[in-house]
Amino acid sequence: MVLAVFSILVALFLGFGAVEEFIMRGVRGGEVQPFIVGLVGMFVSVLLATSGIALWRQWAVARRLLLFAAISLVVFHLYAALPPHRNVGVLALIVGAGYGLILLGFAQSLRGRKAQAT
Repeated sequence: MVLAVFSILVALFLGFGAVEEFIMRGVRGGEVQPFIVGLVGMFVSVLLATSGIALWRQWAVARRLLLFAAISLVVFHLYAALPPHRNVGVLALIVGAGYGLILLGFAQSLRGRKAQAT
């Protein structure tokens, strides 16, 4: 339950940054790379929030969704922090990639259990 709520909160905070990047630098600034990074960041944020809801509600697909969200979170933040553009800072990289690795570890602990759909 705690991990589900924390996933939703992290998704909200990271999604806020993605929307800001999309609107300010992508749409208003006319830059292509921040536009794409903002779009992908919003998608990853929605995916992370959905996996948090799936954990909370104990959906049958919660583990698969959690794995996909965690891998997407790590890959996105590693790409967005690469030079020369560096769309995310060091703190967002640590939070995004670190939390994604925590989720991967948690998803591995769910491997043998069957999820109970309610």
